[in-house]
Amino acid sequence: MLKEREIIVNRSPLAGLLFLAVPAVLSSLFYIVFEIVDMFWVGKLGSYAVAALSTGSFYVWMLRALTQTVATGALAMVSRRSGENNKKEVISTAGAAIASSVILSVITMIVFSFAAEPVFMLIGIERSIAENATKYVQIFISGIFFVYLMVTIEHVIRGMGNTRVPMFITGFSLLLNACLDPVFIFHFKMGFKGAAVATVISHAVGSVLMVAALFIMLPELRRIRLKFNLKFFRDYFYPMVKIGAPVSFSNTMFAVIYLVLAGIISHFGSAPLAAVGIGHRIESLPYFVAFGFAMGTASMVGQNLGAGQPQKAKDSVILALKLVSIILFTASVVFFFLPEYFYRFFIKDPDVINYGKSYLKFIAVFEVFLAFEVVLEGAFSGAGDTKPPMIIIFTLTMLRIPLAWFFSIFLNLGVQAVWAVISFTTFLKGVLMLFWFNRGKWMEKKV
Repeated sequence: MLKEREIIVNRSPLAGLLFLAVPAVLSSLFYIVFEIVDMFWVGKLGSYAVAALSTGSFYVWMLRALTQTVATGALAMVSRRSGENNKKEVISTAGAAIASSVILSVITMIVFSFAAEPVFMLIGIERSIAENATKYVQIFISGIFFVYLMVTIEHVIRGMGNTRVPMFITGFSLLLNACLDPVFIFHFKMGFKGAAVATVISHAVGSVLMVAALFIMLPELRRIRLKFNLKFFRDYFYPMVKIGAPVSFSNTMFAVIYLVLAGIISHFGSAPLAAVGIGHRIESLPYFVAFGFAMGTASMVGQNLGAGQPQKAKDSVILALKLVSIILFTASVVFFFLPEYFYRFFIKDPDVINYGKSYLKFIAVFEVFLAFEVVLEGAFSGAGDTKPPMIIIFTLTMLRIPLAWFFSIFLNLGVQAVWAVISFTTFLKGVLMLFWFNRGKWMEKKV
């Protein structure tokens, strides 16, 4: 932990950022491989299977977003205590984070296990697609404990300044997932449900490895005996949730909003619904690169604020914004001029490909502003200043629903109007996040 702190706190912003961000980006690239491989195999089952996976994925996305309730708070608190060189509190916070993730996973399993199909039917998803999407979701929820545990410990280790260990474990877990996909989908003839089984197994293995890694890095954890008393909830659980809840809320609502958008898109058939599902996998290429830098930025900000170096924290964020903006601008050019080639990798259905081409072209116009949204959300999370970005992201993402309905259905402009609304609101979110960053209030946040 001391070596990581030395690089993050005492060396140049570029050295610290690359030390943290490069493994985080590689870890994110493994997630991209998982998303692509998942859709690649399911794509061989046809457009209806892709539409079901896409619909189920939006619900799963919501469940994953709930992990941030604990994980984001854990990262902010661990990185701040690491910057202060307070190892005792790092250990206590890590133990509390694990316990909190277990509590959260149990609550999630109880609340969301049987809600999927009613939600899909409520938003107008075609019955056959809704029923199949529900089967995918229920298998995923059966292993939600492992998903939450893996994500939480990953954030704790990143908060300590070590992004290499999560990279290797995540990489192994997702490689296992990619290998298991065709086995369960085709060999055991489970169809797209096999993708969910592969996901649960790979996360179970990943969570065991994450626990082992954390206990090796912090052997004192073995001697901790947590008591679920007032001190636990006052000093750890409540501060974690207070920091993480706004991020979790905005990300969860983002997923809920996309579920509703899926209902609007389904008015135009299963082909555009499949197209947007594949489109999300394609978009994940630049998104997860940006997310990797955001994770590195969060640790840089947290540790440098803890070390009393706010200007270095700010310089690190600006550097990350420049690097990610270049990457996303390059991606937007490729998406705009070569959209068809991406879709043909996943599916041969000409209708899906045509809808997908228009989707990627619209998204490409303001893709670079996604850099501001993602990187700055990471920076604010590292600082523990999560409420303002929550308001910005939630409000503008929520606006997508009435705007998409108004332009696509009420004005009868077609599904392309939904693509346009998604793209333009991405632009607005990026601009407002940059405005809040420039105000500098996030550097004054106490954690």
